Amino acid sequence: MANIAIITAAGIGRRIGAGFNKVFLMIKDMPVILRTLKLFNDAANIDKIIITARKEEIDQIREIVDYNKLSKVNEIVEGGKERQDSVYNGLKSVKNAKDDDIILVHNGANPFIDQNTINLCIINTTFDTAVAAGFKCRDTIKEADEKGYVKKTLDREKLWQIQTPQCFTYKMGMEAFKKAYEDGFYGTDDVMLIERLGNKVKIVECPYENIKITLSNDLDFGLQLLSNARIGFGMDSHRFERDSLKKLVLGGIIIDEPGFEANSDGDVLLHALFNAISQGLGEMSIGHYADDMCKNGITESREYLKVILKIMAERGYKLGNVGIMLEGKKPRIFKYHDAIKESLSKILNIDKSMIGITATSGEDLTDFGRGLGMQCFCIVSLNKV
Repeated sequence: MANIAIITAAGIGRRIGAGFNKVFLMIKDMPVILRTLKLFNDAANIDKIIITARKEEIDQIREIVDYNKLSKVNEIVEGGKERQDSVYNGLKSVKNAKDDDIILVHNGANPFIDQNTINLCIINTTFDTAVAAGFKCRDTIKEADEKGYVKKTLDREKLWQIQTPQCFTYKMGMEAFKKAYEDGFYGTDDVMLIERLGNKVKIVECPYENIKITLSNDLDFGLQLLSNARIGFGMDSHRFERDSLKKLVLGGIIIDEPGFEANSDGDVLLHALFNAISQGLGEMSIGHYADDMCKNGITESREYLKVILKIMAERGYKLGNVGIMLEGKKPRIFKYHDAIKESLSKILNIDKSMIGITATSGEDLTDFGRGLGMQCFCIVSLNKV
């Protein structure tokens, strides 16, 4: 079984008024289509990518693929008159297809899809006939008659705005598309064809950022999304162990001092960093994720941090600056400053210049200032990839 993404890029994009295919519009430093393709090319559970393109733009897209070494792009095929025709051309181009191969159809002009949504779509397609990504409707929707008078107000709690990916097995997709052509039916999205066969379609909720670039203000929103960093703030504190051989772990390095009173290694710096990243993503505190890991014998805080870093990557964010403030009478942080920065740089995969570490002794004003433990505050910026 393979997971195959069909990326549609054969549209014209008249509504945005650019005078050329909107997938070639620039968002900051790269065209829309490249941003979309990179997300799927970097997705661990995507095996192949097929692109549908206008005949006169195939060479241009191939240059983008080759220059950026998008190794998972398997085919670039000519699109059709309508989107449905393009997707069908993509389906027919799948080589050595198996009935249970999962097909993910995604708009080339949806450049803010996140890894988590891709994963959820694939997982749910293994249990359900078909899946579509979407977000809940936020506005009141009314149905009007042909003269513009309101017939009824729809229950927005049951309404979803459907986006892509839209997913189904290869066998089901081919059956649905063939039946649609036999009946002369054209749908406004892919899963409509699945619905026509009497099959259920599961909706997977995706972030509101997963929009299609259709109008000029969508492009403005995309630029704003990439320009506006999320900020997260976290803290943690622990007392030192008494009469214990446990060593102090701080920022992932071992220091020849008494360790923290904790079931894990108690690394207050990595715990505060976890909480800062998690808060910036709108997620929960470290205990929600780490308690079960600790019960299963995983006590290294860097293993906990990997969990939230994975979520961050799946949500389409990367770390910007990291600011750390430590309070404690001991140890004297300046002795370990460079080693901690080096450790964090490797753990976080960011340059040391992006990490700032400051410390205060506490001047005996608190338990930390009196040498009974340490506390750490951390602030991070998270940038959309």
